[in-house]
Amino acid sequence: MTRLLAHARRNAVAYLALFVALGGTSYAAFSLPAGSVGARQIQNRVITPTKFAPNSIAASIRAWAQLVWAGAWNVTASSSDVEVATTPRGEMVTWRHTRFARNCMASVTPQVNFVPGGPTGHGSLDGFVSTSFDGPSGRLQIDGLAIDGTHQVQSVTVLIVCPSPGTQKIGR
Repeated sequence: MTRLLAHARRNAVAYLALFVALGGTSYAAFSLPAGSVGARQIQNRVITPTKFAPNSIAASIRAWAQLVWAGAWNVTASSSDVEVATTPRGEMVTWRHTRFARNCMASVTPQVNFVPGGPTGHGSLDGFVSTSFDGPSGRLQIDGLAIDGTHQVQSVTVLIVCPSPGTQKIGR
């Protein structure tokens, strides 16, 4: 009996949280009308940024892509209309059928596949990435550069982030 009481004392907060959670689930199960939540309500992309109150969400990710260089481009993206082409200035990422508003921005995170310390392999990681994003045309220019300014291919993760309607009001 003492072991049971000791166990209950050590886990009192966990049991309380469990009962509160079960109570909320039970309340929802008995208070919602039968058939009010179905496949239509729980499909992907059902809750969009426009269904949130304007002050509850500032922005949303409208598209993403992971570009991995391994002798050729391996692209994983949120849609199948993403293309990567090598240009004299770097890589051009194009969304063929998707356009973004002017106030959207691209967040590009390098995946650090620069050669450490240059050809010798000594020293710190050298190089950087610069970008130019034109949302209305669906184009993102990515320039991977070595420390000496020469072009260097760079694997990156790309997020296209757009402000939600109503979040840009001044003086709220």
